[in-house]
This record gives sequence, structure tokens and C-alpha cells, in this order.
Amino acid sequence: MTANKHRNDDPSSGRRDQGTVLDRMQMPPMSGDEALRRFHKDREAGGLQSQSDETTELAKLHPLMRFAVVAGTFIVIVAALLGVLYLIGA
Repeated sequence: MTANKHRNDDPSSGRRDQGTVLDRMQMPPMSGDEALRRFHKDREAGGLQSQSDETTELAKLHPLMRFAVVAGTFIVIVAALLGVLYLIGA
């Protein structure tokens, strides 16, 4: 008995792979630098600042608070890694 390659209950059995919508869109070829330039130009036109002009929340903090945040993050990461090592060794 031969195997049926196309199952009747599979709705995509007779269709070819059409790809995604992005595959079918006609896009002009451009370099990465050109794409970034257009992206930043569109963001600035929309009233948004470019990322290089924005100050982060961490940069706005007092230097001692900034140190405390960075040290606390480091301690949490080290504790998580030690916990994983403990669980592996158990």
C-alpha cells in the first residue's frame, strides 16, 4: 500500500509556501547605515528624541545611589549563579 503524501484533513496540503508578508513586500535595497539614518529621521519627525540624546534613569541618579544600584544588581547576579551551582551540586 502506498503512503498518501497529501493528507485530506490538512488545509495547507495543496498550497505552496507563500512566505510572509515581509517577503512579498517590495523594498529598495539599502545599507544598514542608510536604514538607521532613515529610522532616526522618522523618530525625530515624530517628536521623539534619538536614543543618543536621551539620558537614562541610571544616569539621573545621585552617584551613591547609582553605585548602590549597580552593586545590588551584581550581588543578585552572583547570588543567582551561586544558587544554580548549589542546585547542580546537590
